[in-house]
Amino acid sequence: MRLALIVASLTGLLALPQVGAAKSETARIEISKGKRPFLTLSGEESAGRFTIWNGPGTSSAGASGESDFADWNAGAVEPPRNLQVYQVRFYCAARGETPRETVPSSLCYGVRYGIDRDSGQGYIQVPPERDRDFPYNTRTIYRGVEGRWFRASASWEEWVRPRIDAALAPPPPDPYRYQQPPIYTPPSPSRTAVGAKPSIPARPR
Repeated sequence: MRLALIVASLTGLLALPQVGAAKSETARIEISKGKRPFLTLSGEESAGRFTIWNGPGTSSAGASGESDFADWNAGAVEPPRNLQVYQVRFYCAARGETPRETVPSSLCYGVRYGIDRDSGQGYIQVPPERDRDFPYNTRTIYRGVEGRWFRASASWEEWVRPRIDAALAPPPPDPYRYQQPPIYTPPSPSRTAVGAKPSIPARPR
């Protein structure tokens, strides 16, 4: 009986890294400006590039890698006022037994991504506690830097920024769409020099 308990305990301990690995998987990232997302990243080669389990408040607080969405090592910064801000939602995989893109997922974290209109520099905000858009963030990770801004990581700028720009770019004009030519309207004759009535000065009395 005691041997069975020891085996069960060891089995549970060996399973912990697998649980952590499944927990760290990002199945989907949605980026929105308002209520509906305009860009969705999914799969191992896009959303799976980034994880929320790095940076302050995690076991990898002192490390930095390509999977970070923020430049944690540079520390918090004061962002410029001229920011175009988007909401970024991370959906984490619920299980790790199946391919990443088919694993059931749920919203696990959210940040704000701001782009300086003048310099083009990107910034990431860890939303404050009880934020109206991400009220449950601190249940997932309490970082201790809630409400602060950080520069976006180089990998985020390299991979995500071009896709945001492409998603927001206006569609090219359709060369096959018929456009009615402008209708020529001739000017009124009474307003032309030819149609103007001559004026005869009055004779002096």
